[in-house]
Amino acid sequence: MALTPVLHGWLETLKTSVGIDHKLKGRDYSTFNTEIQDAYRAKVKELYSANRCNPRVSFVLPWVQIPLFITMSLTIRGMAGYPLPFLGDSSLAAEPGFTEGGVLWFPDLAASDPTWIMPIAVGAVNLLNIELNGRMMSKTPTRNQVIFRNFFRVLAVSMIPIAHEAPMAICLYWLSSGSYSVIQNVAFRVPAVRQWLKLPPMPKGVKE
Repeated sequence: MALTPVLHGWLETLKTSVGIDHKLKGRDYSTFNTEIQDAYRAKVKELYSANRCNPRVSFVLPWVQIPLFITMSLTIRGMAGYPLPFLGDSSLAAEPGFTEGGVLWFPDLAASDPTWIMPIAVGAVNLLNIELNGRMMSKTPTRNQVIFRNFFRVLAVSMIPIAHEAPMAICLYWLSSGSYSVIQNVAFRVPAVRQWLKLPPMPKGVKE
């Protein structure tokens, strides 16, 4: 993500230089477009290699985390005596401690939150994470980036009624997981933290 502004800036410079060269030599648009694409792919590979960036890791990591997140949620739901109809016996009792291990307004972790406070907090934290991740994009995001960002915004809001139907134990898990991500996103924007973790500085093209 941090390389995106660099690549965008370099691409505009490349288009200008190659465009001038093709105009002088009288070449057609298809040749111009092919040369641009070939040069861009080579530059992307060069930058990724120089910065030890592997885009496959960025793509695979979420798909590793999603099954873990779902498995943890279903496990906690089952322990709360709240399994999905097609995944367990709904007559099972909650594990010892779930019905009386809560605090404040939710003493029963096996029951849903009638006040909507925790479900709204879950939705708010998820939405905050999406906005923080969005600010890591360049100031001129692509059309696909905008579409994905809006999709995840809708998904974050839709988590509110879903969390309301879930036991408090799951809401606590979702809220703690989302809060950890918020802290991580904020910390990674602090120059001292990035330096300590030996991360490259935030690029100038990224929103502050």
